Amino acid sequence: MVHSLYFITRKPTISEAEFHRYWRDVHGPIAKRIRQLDGYVQSHRLPFAGMNSTYDGVAEGWLKDEAAMAGLRASAEYLQGALADEPNFIDMNRVEGMLTTDHVILDGPSSPSQVKLIFQLKRKSGWSLADARKYWIEVHGPIVKKLPGLRRYVQSHLIDAAYTYAEPKWEGVAQLWVDDVAAMQNLLDSPEFKDGAWPDGEKFLDLSSARSLVAEEHRVI
Repeated sequence: MVHSLYFITRKPTISEAEFHRYWRDVHGPIAKRIRQLDGYVQSHRLPFAGMNSTYDGVAEGWLKDEAAMAGLRASAEYLQGALADEPNFIDMNRVEGMLTTDHVILDGPSSPSQVKLIFQLKRKSGWSLADARKYWIEVHGPIVKKLPGLRRYVQSHLIDAAYTYAEPKWEGVAQLWVDDVAAMQNLLDSPEFKDGAWPDGEKFLDLSSARSLVAEEHRVI
């Protein structure tokens, strides 16, 4: 299964509240008609100090394989439905798509009442892709897994085909779920994060380029 992450920004002519309402109540039902989607979640950005992403949310879809993704892009439900509707609320000059495969490090529950931290990450210069992926899963993953209050943790690694023609901007995405905003702040303030997970991430990731946001999920499929 592949996991598509589509980072989006609201049109400057609409408010944040209207952006989130339209995405959830109008666009969501349109996207739900796309037959190739096995899952579809909208991750709506929440106000949270210290986050540096420029995006207002992430549309996340799960599909059987890359062929299903190609079928989605050619479908009428996408071309004449979801894609045609995007300019009504999205700044189409400020979007970014990633196609990934998921590695579930902590297979805990997730629910719309929780919040999650979303990182876009790039490996550090001098690390091969294979070594960075292995370290991320086998060494860094267990360190992050011990963070206080963490309920679920998933690494989404960019698919191999993305490296065919050029070096991609990102290696993948990390998502960490906790119960609420207070729990997220506690996690980020903890010694386990400040003295453990973050310094370990600096060993193989270019954290100066990392982008982050805190979001809540709206599940459509």
